[in-house]
Amino acid sequence: MSVIILRKNSCLFFLFLYAMVCNAQSRVTGVILDQDSNPIPEASIQILELKNTGTVSDFDGKFDIEIPSGSYTLRASFVGFKKYIKKIVVRNSKITSLTIVLQEDIKELSDVIIKGKSNAQNTREKAFEVEVIQTKGLKNISVDINSILMTIPGVNVRQRGGLGSGFDFSLNGLSGKQVKFFIDGIPLENFGSSLSLNNFPATLVERAEVYKGVVPIYLGADALGGAVNIITNQRKNDFLDVSYDTGSFNTHRATINGQYYSNKGFAVKVSSFYNYSDNDYKIDDIEVRDELGNDTGVRRDNVKRFHDAYNSQMISLETGFVDKKFADKLLVGITASANKNEIQHPIDPQNPFGEVFTENNVIKASVTFEKANLLKEKLKVKLYASIGQNNDKVVDTSARKYDWFGNFIERGDQNLGELEFSKTLFEFKDNTHLINAFGSYKINDKSKLNINFTKNYVKRKGEDPARVGRIPFNDPHIIDKNIFGVSYNLGLFDDTWSTTLFAKGYLLNSEGIIEDSFTTVEADRFTKVENTFEELGYGFASTYKFSDHVQIKGSFEKTFRIPDGYEVFGDGFLLKSNPELLPEESYNANLGVLLNTDINKFKLRFDTNVFLRESENFVAIRSEGIFSRFYNTAAARSTGVEGEIRTLYNDILFLDLNATYQNIIDRNVGDNSGVDFLKNQRIANIPYLFGNARIGCNLKDVFSTNDQITFSWGSYYVHDYPLTSFVEGDPNDRDIIPEQLSHNVQLGYSFKKGTYNISVQARNITDEKVYDNFEIQQSGRAFYVKLRYYLTNKN
Repeated sequence: MSVIILRKNSCLFFLFLYAMVCNAQSRVTGVILDQDSNPIPEASIQILELKNTGTVSDFDGKFDIEIPSGSYTLRASFVGFKKYIKKIVVRNSKITSLTIVLQEDIKELSDVIIKGKSNAQNTREKAFEVEVIQTKGLKNISVDINSILMTIPGVNVRQRGGLGSGFDFSLNGLSGKQVKFFIDGIPLENFGSSLSLNNFPATLVERAEVYKGVVPIYLGADALGGAVNIITNQRKNDFLDVSYDTGSFNTHRATINGQYYSNKGFAVKVSSFYNYSDNDYKIDDIEVRDELGNDTGVRRDNVKRFHDAYNSQMISLETGFVDKKFADKLLVGITASANKNEIQHPIDPQNPFGEVFTENNVIKASVTFEKANLLKEKLKVKLYASIGQNNDKVVDTSARKYDWFGNFIERGDQNLGELEFSKTLFEFKDNTHLINAFGSYKINDKSKLNINFTKNYVKRKGEDPARVGRIPFNDPHIIDKNIFGVSYNLGLFDDTWSTTLFAKGYLLNSEGIIEDSFTTVEADRFTKVENTFEELGYGFASTYKFSDHVQIKGSFEKTFRIPDGYEVFGDGFLLKSNPELLPEESYNANLGVLLNTDINKFKLRFDTNVFLRESENFVAIRSEGIFSRFYNTAAARSTGVEGEIRTLYNDILFLDLNATYQNIIDRNVGDNSGVDFLKNQRIANIPYLFGNARIGCNLKDVFSTNDQITFSWGSYYVHDYPLTSFVEGDPNDRDIIPEQLSHNVQLGYSFKKGTYNISVQARNITDEKVYDNFEIQQSGRAFYVKLRYYLTNKN
C-alpha cells in the first residue's frame, strides 16, 4: 500500500514539475520593418500553434509576446505586404529577439489603401502644433538642416554669410535663442558653434520635428517661440552610410555614419562629418579706398570674399547594450567637435578683416538609459546625463587694416588689432553638465502621467595671454537652471479626442560680475551679482479627429525662457555681461486644421495654423558706446497665419506650397516715446511675408530594377521689409532689405536599392542678388555634386 501511495505521489510530483516546466513563460520581442528599414506600426504578429495568442507592433514597430517554452510558427503581416512566416524555438525564461522585414506585395498594393502611418504622420497628428520633415528624400542632396527647415511654414533663417556663418532662426516671429534646438531630445545649447544647424548634414538625420510655440515637457525646454528636435537614426539595423560632396567656392563635405547590433544585444554607433569651404563668393557695391584707407566714393561689383574660410568636424561614438533584461537601451558615448571660422567683416560689410578668426572645440561624455514595461508593464523611464567642456577662442593679433582687395596698411599703434581694440587671444572655457530624466506611467488605456526633470549647469572661466589688465571671466560665471515638468494625457472616444494638460516649473541660479563701462574707478567698475528666479508655467494641447481625414488642433502655454550664457555673461570682448538679466515670458496659442485625403491616385495634405505670441521682458541688445549688452526691454505681440499644401500623384509627381504672414508689434515703443503714431507699430528688420514652393517627380525602375531618378525645382520668396522702421521718415529714404526670390534645382539617381547614389544641385540658378540681412549679400549661382554609398543588412 505504501509503495502505491509513493508511486502515486511521485507521479503527482512529476506531473506538477512537468506542468511548471511547460508553463514557464518566455518572451519573444522584436521589431517590424519595411524594406527601407522604416518601422511598421500596427502590424499583426501571431503564434499559429497557440490560439488567440498574438499582438500588434507599437509606434516604433516593436512587439513583445509572452509564451510557454517550445517550438512555434510565428506569422507577421500587414496590409500591402507579403506575410512573413518563421519557425522559432523559445527556451525557458529566455528572450528571443527578432528583426522582421516585410516585403511589399505589389499586387496587393495596387488594390488597397495602406492604413499604417509613419512616425512622421503620427507625430503630426498629436495635439501639439508640430511640423515634421523626413529627410529620406533629401539625404542625397548637398544640404544642411537649416536649408531643410526653411521649407516649413513659419520658419525663416537669415545667415550672415556662407557655410558655417552665424544665423538667426525665426519661428512664428520669435527668433534667435527664443527657439531651442535639440538632437534626439538633448539640448544643443552647450555644444558651441562647432555643432549647430548650419553645419549638421542632412545625411545624419532621419527627420526633424518643429514644435511651434507650445513645447511638450519631455524636451525639458525653456523655449519661448518653440523647439526644433533633430532625430537621428533610431532603427536597430546594421548599416554603413558614407557620403562626399563638393562644389562651388571650394566646398567639401563628407560624412561617415554607421551602426552594428549583435544577436546578443551589443551595439556600436558612430556618426561623423567634415565640412570645409573658402566661401569666396563675389559681392557687389564695395568701397574702393585710397592708399591711406579713405573712401574714394567709387563702388565696384563682383568683388571676391577673401578671408571667410570655414572648417568643422565632429565624431560621436556610442556603445552599449539594447533589448536586455536590465535595460531596453544602455549606451555610453563620447562626442568631440571643433571648428575654425575666418571672420570676413563685422556687421558693416564695408570694413573687411584679413586675419581675425574664431575657434571652438567641444568634448562631451554621456550615458543613456531606457527601460519600459516596469511596474506590470505600466512604467517607462528614460535617463540622459552628460559632462563636457566647451572652449571658445577669438584671435585678433594683426595691427593691419585691410580693404576688400586684400591690400592693407599698418596701424600707427601696433598694440591695436583689426577690431581697433587691443590685440587679443581671448579664450573662455565652459564646464557643463546636463541631466534629463523622463518617466511615463500608463494609468489605463485612456490616460497616462508623464514627469520630466532637466538640469543644465554652466561654469565659465576666461583667460587671455595677450591682454593687459582685467581679463573677462577671470572670476567664474555660473548659470544653473532647472526645469520640472508634469503632464497628463487623456484620450477619449477611441482617441478621437486627445488632450494633454501640463505644468512646468523654472528655477534659475546665476552669479557673475557686472561691469559699469562708464566709470573709471576700478573699485566701482566691477560688481559681483547673484540672481535667483522661480516661476511656474502651464498649458494644454488638445485635438479632435472628425474622421481619419480631418482633424482640428488647439494649444496654449504660459512659458518662460531663461537667458543663456552668451546673453548673461557676454563674450568677454565687445559684448558685456549682465547677470541681472531676467527670463523672458510669453503667452503662446495655436489653432490649426489638418486635412489628409486620398482620391484615387492623388494624395493631398493640407495644414494651417493661426498663432498668437504675447511676450514680455524681451531680451534685446543695447549699445553702450563701442560696447553692447543684453537688457530686458521690449514687449512684443506676434500674430499670424500659415498654411501648407502637399500633393502627390501616382507616387510620382509632387507639388508642395506654403506661405506665412505675421504681424509683430512692439507694445512699449509708443508709450515709452510719447509719440502716438509709433504705438503698436510693426517691428522692423523682421520678415513678415514669405513662402516657398517645390515641384518635382520620382521615377522608379527607369534603367534597371530598383533604381530611381528624382528631380525637383524649389523656390523661396521673402517680401521686402525695412531695416529700422515701417513708419518713421520718408518712405523713399528708408533702408530696405529687398525682395528675395531664389530658385534651386536638383537631379539625382539611385540604383541597387539605394546602395549607390549621385546627385547634382544648382543653387540660386537664376543668379539673383540675395540679402538675408541689410547689405550682407549671399552667394549667387553655385553648383554641387554629391556621392553617397549606403549599405544595410535588413535581415
